[in-house]
Amino acid sequence: MKLKLVLHVCCAPDEAWVISKLSDIYNLRCYFCNPNIATLEEYEKRLWEAKRVAARFEAPFDSSPYDPESWEKAVENYIHTPEGGGRCEQCFFLRLRLTAQYCESIAWPYFTTVMSISPHKNIDMLNRAGASAAEGYKAVYEPFDFKKDNGFLKSVQLSKELGLYRQDYCGCRLSKAERDERKKKKLKSDTLS
Repeated sequence: MKLKLVLHVCCAPDEAWVISKLSDIYNLRCYFCNPNIATLEEYEKRLWEAKRVAARFEAPFDSSPYDPESWEKAVENYIHTPEGGGRCEQCFFLRLRLTAQYCESIAWPYFTTVMSISPHKNIDMLNRAGASAAEGYKAVYEPFDFKKDNGFLKSVQLSKELGLYRQDYCGCRLSKAERDERKKKKLKSDTLS
């Protein structure tokens, strides 16, 4: 009998690869929980794509209500830290704590996140946040590193095959601003070249 594992989903491309990798081992249930995503329009776009992937792989799917205020409160003391710093750690903890609460509410004993597939995520920070988030709940965080064995490249390829929307920032307003600034600098550099 397969273990029941709730899969915290941040986006469809990461979700697709992780489902394809774990579905033979685990009974998966997808949970889209991302109060960090800036703008309701972007949130709904990512949510729709994640639902589509879950349906494609016949995985049950749930989502939390859109609540950007909870993210703002969670990171308020870390606003000025760069991507990959304290604000990301607080963001991971918030989303994974909400996932642990969800696990407990449906009596599923294990959870993990697809976020470890990203080359931009610090795996140690992510797994520490997951373990801390599970404390006090009847849920155990399962640490994975889906980047291993070219996981990210495989997720990009599978995304292309499935025609999935791939975003180029994590979702929060701060990451988006940093992305926009990098694009602006690159454009200026390219123009000067």
